Amino acid sequence: MAQNRILILGGTGGREHAAGWNIHRSAEVLYAPGNAGTERDGRNIDIDPFDFPAVSDVIKRERVDMTIVGPDALLEQGAVDYLTARGHRVYGPSREAARLEWDKFFSYDVMHELHIPQAYSIKCSNIREAADAVEKNANGSGIVLKARGLTGGKGVGVFDTMQEALRELHLHAEKYGQEMLVAERLVGEEVSVFGLSDGERVVPIIPSFQDYKRLLDDDKGPNTGGMGAYGPATVAPPDVVRYVAETMMTPIVHWMKKQGHEYRGFLYGGLMKTRAGWKVLEWNARLGDPETQALAMMVDNLYEIVTLSQEGRLREQDISYNPGAACCVVIAAPGYPDDPQTGRIITGIDDTEEIKGVKVFHAGTRRRGDDTVSSGGRLLGVTGYSPLGIREAQALAYQATPKIRVEGGSQYRRDIGNRAFR
Repeated sequence: MAQNRILILGGTGGREHAAGWNIHRSAEVLYAPGNAGTERDGRNIDIDPFDFPAVSDVIKRERVDMTIVGPDALLEQGAVDYLTARGHRVYGPSREAARLEWDKFFSYDVMHELHIPQAYSIKCSNIREAADAVEKNANGSGIVLKARGLTGGKGVGVFDTMQEALRELHLHAEKYGQEMLVAERLVGEEVSVFGLSDGERVVPIIPSFQDYKRLLDDDKGPNTGGMGAYGPATVAPPDVVRYVAETMMTPIVHWMKKQGHEYRGFLYGGLMKTRAGWKVLEWNARLGDPETQALAMMVDNLYEIVTLSQEGRLREQDISYNPGAACCVVIAAPGYPDDPQTGRIITGIDDTEEIKGVKVFHAGTRRRGDDTVSSGGRLLGVTGYSPLGIREAQALAYQATPKIRVEGGSQYRRDIGNRAFR
C-alpha cells in the first residue's frame, strides 16, 4: 500500500524539519519550500508558501493527503482558511482561531474573560499611552513591553527599571509598531507546554520544555527566536502539564467553538511558575522553535496523533513517548540576530550525525552546488537524545556541536539544559 503524502508548509525552519523528520517514518513528506536538510528526509517543493493558489495547485498535482501549516505568519495570513475552502485537508487553526497568537490584545481579553491567570497588562495604542503605563506600573521587578502583532519571537522587551523601558520605548515602537501591551514583569521559571486540539478537547504532550531566548550564556544579550531547548523540563512535571491542559487550554478551545471559530491544531503555551502559581505569558497557535527539535526526539507517533486530531478523533489516541530526555543546541550565524551573515559554507554535519543519539535539524540553510551554505540567522539545531536522561542528552549535543564548522565562525550557547540541574 502506498504511503500517505504529507505537505509541511512554510518556512525553512528547524521546527518544520523536525516535525517532518518524525512524520516521515510513517508517511511520505514534502516540504514547501524546505532547506538543505529537509531534502534528506523528504522532497522539497520550491514555491512561495504565501502564494496560496500555487500551494493549492501543488496539493492537487502531488496528490497530498494532508497539509500541516508550520509558522505563525501563514496562519495569520489565512492559509488554513484558503486551502480548506478549496477542499484540501489541512491541519492548523483558522485565521480567527490563530488570533490567539497574532493579536496580543485579543489573547489578553480572552484570558481575562475566562479567568486564566496572566500578567496584569495595559493595552496601549501609541507611544504616549505606553509611556504613561510604564510610569504608573513599573515596580521593583521592572516592566515588560509586548508588541501586539507577530514579531518572529523578538517583540518582547524585558526591562529591569522604568527608566530603561522609557529609553527603549521609541526603538521598540519603531521595530514592532506603536500598539503594545505594557505588562507586569513576572518572576519565576518559564516553561513551554504543548497540546493538540481536535476542536472539542485538548490532549497535552506530556514532556514540557524550556527554551533559551537570549543570545548569550547565563541569559545575557539580545532576545532571539530561540538558541536552544531541552525537555522534559523538571519545573513542569506531567501533573502540571495536565493541569495546564485542563484549566487553561481546554477552556480556550471551548470558548473558541462557542464563538464559531473551532480550534483544530497545535496549541502552545508559554508559562511561568510564580510565587502566586502558574501564569500564562503567551499563547502560540503552532509548534515552537526550537522546542520542536527536542519534542521530535521524544514523541514517537506524531503522524498518528496529528491525523486523529485533524479528523476530530483525539479521544481514541494515546500519545507514545520515548523515555529519557532531549537537548537541542542552536548554531547561529555571525551577526545574528540583528545582521546575520549568509552564504557561508557549513561543514561537519555528516560527521556529527554519526554520533548515536544525535540528529541535526536544519533551519537557515540551502544547497549551493555540492555545498550546504547559510541562508538565515539560526542555521542548525544539534539535538541529542538519550533514554538515560538530560545529562546524557546534553552531553551528546555538546559532543556533536563543535564538529560543525561555519565559514567565518558561528555562535551557540554552552549552557542549554543547565536549568534542569537547579
